[in-house]
Amino acid sequence: MEEAHDEIKKCVEQGNFVQARGILADCQNAAVAIGTLIEDTEGEGHHTVMVLEGYCELVYQIHECLLPDGSVNTVNADKIYKSLRQKLIEAQNSIRNDIKIRTEAVFLPYKASMWDSLESVWKAADADPDCDAYVIPIPYFDKNPDGSFREMHYEGDQYPAYVLVTKYDEYDFEAHHPDMIYIHNPYDDLNFVTSVPPFFFSENLKKYTDKLVYIPYFTLEEIKPDEDERIEGMKHFVTTSGVFNADKVIVQSEDMKQVYIKVLLEAMNNNSEAARKYWDDKILGLGSPKIDKALNTRREDYL
Repeated sequence: MEEAHDEIKKCVEQGNFVQARGILADCQNAAVAIGTLIEDTEGEGHHTVMVLEGYCELVYQIHECLLPDGSVNTVNADKIYKSLRQKLIEAQNSIRNDIKIRTEAVFLPYKASMWDSLESVWKAADADPDCDAYVIPIPYFDKNPDGSFREMHYEGDQYPAYVLVTKYDEYDFEAHHPDMIYIHNPYDDLNFVTSVPPFFFSENLKKYTDKLVYIPYFTLEEIKPDEDERIEGMKHFVTTSGVFNADKVIVQSEDMKQVYIKVLLEAMNNNSEAARKYWDDKILGLGSPKIDKALNTRREDYL
């Protein structure tokens, strides 16, 4: 709207009041749309909606002051601009301070047996009153030797009763654009045995979220960063599409983080400080949720 206010000021200074009135109408429509959205999510009578109503009233008054004959009724361009700017700042401050920011996190397991690699993170998100956490099990296909899809499997009915499951075809990723998407399948089209639908490849999911997070569905025996021979045998776990496409990768330990960084620097043939910092920021050695699940499992769960 700031750009629109600049245009209104220019139009008034140039005597182009018809265009100025048109831009004012656009500003009012935008403010009404924002107010309606806030009212739908925050409820009626919200303070920010009242502030936006004040902005709309000012826009209407200015609109009426710009007369069709090219004259201005007591208001000059500078005053118009300053009054609009003041009301806009009030609205921006109210949006920033009076609206509780909610986050939306989506968890995309595919095999129910691998849910333990995401569960503790989901539990933390689900317990946060300011977070909407969705568990959306996705289907997967067996693959023929030529790479074509064979039988489809969907295991959405195999999750614990306390996990509220959303059907994968009932969630609009584009409309929701969740803040975070968590995945544990890193292979995209490079798994020769099974595959999730291409929509759920990490390369595509990046379009629908601000932060794509990959958590491996497995844990490995711990490896030190200087154990080159052992590292050689696990590189294929590191150089996957999910690791490259994710914004964050959570691994089981700080040592494993350093191993990942070492492998990725070598794979990219780039050992610069900038590259090292990139991977250091991206790979997080926070521990595996699978271990959390094992530690929190009660004996009764298996009886």
